[in-house]
Amino acid sequence: MKVLIVDDAEIDTLVCQKIVESLGYTPIAVRSAIEASELLNQSGAPDIIILDWMMPEMDGMALCKIIRRANFIIDPFILIMTSNSDKHAEAEALNAGADDFISKPVNRIDMEAKLKLGRRLIKTQLELLLANQRLSEKLEFDAVTGLKSRQAGLQAIAASLSRLSRHEEKEGLLIHCLLKFTSNKAQYFKHDLLDKLYFELARNLTQALRQSDVMVRFKDDEFLFFAESDPESHHIVLSRIERAIQQSNLSSESKLNISWLVAGIVITYEQALTAIPVLLQNTEELLAKLTLSDKNVGLTYLSPVLTEAKVLDFTQFRSTR
Repeated sequence: MKVLIVDDAEIDTLVCQKIVESLGYTPIAVRSAIEASELLNQSGAPDIIILDWMMPEMDGMALCKIIRRANFIIDPFILIMTSNSDKHAEAEALNAGADDFISKPVNRIDMEAKLKLGRRLIKTQLELLLANQRLSEKLEFDAVTGLKSRQAGLQAIAASLSRLSRHEEKEGLLIHCLLKFTSNKAQYFKHDLLDKLYFELARNLTQALRQSDVMVRFKDDEFLFFAESDPESHHIVLSRIERAIQQSNLSSESKLNISWLVAGIVITYEQALTAIPVLLQNTEELLAKLTLSDKNVGLTYLSPVLTEAKVLDFTQFRSTR
């Protein structure tokens, strides 16, 4: 671990360097707070900083305050070093943002204890950062399917819609898929079978759609998809999703039968900033319309009055593919 030593006194710096090096750390010495400030703005900057209190131009206390106002991913451990014997000096250093205080002349025993403390605090920050990253990943992705979770997925759709609003030549396709299962009572409650089906469905969808398309597990048995498309390709995207569902049917193994409804809403670039709840209301109304019909796939352009929209029949198209 690298240790930055900031001291304008050459002898004190050499003594400190030798002690730090003897303890297994890598010392880096500079002679002013300004040099230290420039170094800390570079990548790979030391995580432990030993600051001399009294220095020309800018003292250690001032630099300490600057460091604490900066937005470092890992806050460095700051050790103020001084020959000041004032009983309030330590409190003043801590109030300025220092983590600890060491008196000059420094000795190996005290320095070892201070650096061990600094190393522990840095390690704790790293562990916490890693834990937060893992938690963020869990919140972003559904544990069963690996698709984006509801909240992260809606945010991704919103971002895609924002990009769509800047591209006149493209249209967006928001797809709401509802799965339905039928089985005997004994099998229905075996959730591992459902999880297996969801996992296989997600794998098939990932293979069928593009990496740029957004795939979301919206609810247990509902999925959302968003893709940039064009009028000639909308039905192709819907058909790919339908085939992915068909390929995921585990009825032969588990006696668990699956049926589906797929509602597609085409969004023009002028409509791309429509609120997502409004878009979802449209897809849900189209799903309800499909439920009352003999069709399981529907496509319409986003319309303020959905009842006037025509549900397109893809039966003939699917039979010829």
